[in-house]
Amino acid sequence: MNYLRNMAAGSVMVGLMLAMLCREASAYIDPGTGSYILQMVIAGIVGAGFAIKLFWKQIKLFIMQLFSKDRESGPDDASE
Repeated sequence: MNYLRNMAAGSVMVGLMLAMLCREASAYIDPGTGSYILQMVIAGIVGAGFAIKLFWKQIKLFIMQLFSKDRESGPDDASE
């Protein structure tokens, strides 16, 4: 397992070194790239909104416990 991890890390290092050797790139940004980036940003915002909606109760409980006056006692200790 360690061998594969070292081999992957070495491959990434060699790839980065080879990429830095290139002095000039004859490339351009396609006109459709802007709309693709916009789609990714919108998908990220919608995904984050869905995750917040899905975990809202846990987030709310965590924030309430974080700012409560008595931090040592949890919601289960209230009955004592």
